[in-house]
Amino acid sequence: MMTSLARFTSIGPRTLLCAAPVLLAGCGSGELAGVESLDQQASAAAAAVSLKPTSDVALTRIWGGGGTPPVHALVDDGTSFAESDSGGTFARSSPGSATASLTLGYSGAPAGGATQVAVNYQAWTIGGGAGTVRVNLYDGDTLIGSGPARALGAAQQNLTDTFSDLEVSSGDRLRTELVFENTAGQGSLVTSIVWMDVTPADGGAPGDGVPVVSDKLVPREGAWWGGYNSARNHGWDWGAAIKDLEGKAGRKFDIVYRYHDWGTTDNGIFPDRFETAQMREGYIVHLSWESRRYSGGTNVTWTEIANGAQDAVIRAAAERARNAPGKFMIAFDHEMDNVDIHAADGPDADYVRAYRRIVDMFREAGATNVVWVWTPMGWSGTRARLPALYPGDGYVDWIGYDPYNFYECNGVGWKDPATTFGSHYQWMHEPAQRAWHGDKPYILSEFSSHEDPANPNRKGEWMRGVVDALKRYPDIKAVQLYNSNVTLRSACKLAVDSSPQSVAGYAEAGRDPYVNQPHE
Repeated sequence: MMTSLARFTSIGPRTLLCAAPVLLAGCGSGELAGVESLDQQASAAAAAVSLKPTSDVALTRIWGGGGTPPVHALVDDGTSFAESDSGGTFARSSPGSATASLTLGYSGAPAGGATQVAVNYQAWTIGGGAGTVRVNLYDGDTLIGSGPARALGAAQQNLTDTFSDLEVSSGDRLRTELVFENTAGQGSLVTSIVWMDVTPADGGAPGDGVPVVSDKLVPREGAWWGGYNSARNHGWDWGAAIKDLEGKAGRKFDIVYRYHDWGTTDNGIFPDRFETAQMREGYIVHLSWESRRYSGGTNVTWTEIANGAQDAVIRAAAERARNAPGKFMIAFDHEMDNVDIHAADGPDADYVRAYRRIVDMFREAGATNVVWVWTPMGWSGTRARLPALYPGDGYVDWIGYDPYNFYECNGVGWKDPATTFGSHYQWMHEPAQRAWHGDKPYILSEFSSHEDPANPNRKGEWMRGVVDALKRYPDIKAVQLYNSNVTLRSACKLAVDSSPQSVAGYAEAGRDPYVNQPHE
């Protein structure tokens, strides 16, 4: 195992996705994880290009209150307010309610226009200010989308407004306008634009002949819906385990997850008869291949694998993979940053060497039907290690992570789905992180929530909100529920059937069109 409302508003032919705010102070995917190239995704969903504000149009209209100049200007290079005392915009009201606006232009957009824009920003109040901020998106002088009015408070919020189904001919004409309304007779509303993600138009708008699923198994629209279910109570029949979970979900899954250990017998054999049958039934099969031997409770070290001592195991697996009835996904040592499991496996550089050796040997054997997934925990406590653990864009097709709302089972506060999923996603999308991993589709290899003993409806509401949270993070293209209560350190109620409310909320979320995408 593994440890550890949005609202649509039509604007002409376009659709605006308005997401709810996420408190930065509450960010984090969990304290523990569980146990168990651009061209690669361009045919299905174009990679987002992060743009920064241009300096020539950074300030057009900013009202300082009572005719006074603004307290600060906007930093034009994308520096956040937290890093520079001149990095915010202020709307001061004295006295009474007042509005102010700030317009930003962007440069460096890809050729071919844009089909989607995500505006990422921070906003809060100081000095007793109160009110809202709204984002308007312009194509030149034409308004093409308007976000919701965000209620602001003293706690800094990390916000994203996503504008979809756009027909922007030139990304260089994009403008964002922030409209402030300070309803207090004092103080200021503060915002800092962090970045804007633009999806190029040549990535495949609906109806343009681009396949609905890429050669790397990425859906063009929305996200795959799936999960993992233990076969312990199903006579170790992995097919029956998935059917059981699908019964609770009220639908067939797109993608199914399974863990395999290291070796050439028993659970080291993949794809096995259950997974082969699932491929033939139209499922996307995603396997976590771990450098452990379950029966003996021992690890095969990354150093051994990297130095060639395990080539026979790799070669046998590559041969089986090549003969599989279709494409499938493999993650090598998911949660490789989990020291509870991998502390003695070798240095991070040897993980990279081992990962690359495996991929190279599969390719040499002709197993080009394997799509490769790199899955760290997604926990803030190990993020500093991730650049050194990344095998490189040529070896990674998807990026995964395992976000959980552990709540009191791991001694942390309650986190809604957007907060649970958003912390690691937003960190990975910062320009400094994209510099080392580029642009890839994301998969939540595991996700779930604990129950709240004080509120029997709370987990059901959490499950119901999962898809609305996904719509805020458009690079998440697949999600897999972890349907088990087993964790390394704590007894957590993560299984979906921990309450009838949880089952009902999960089933309702799975009916959303966003997670019901065609396979061909």
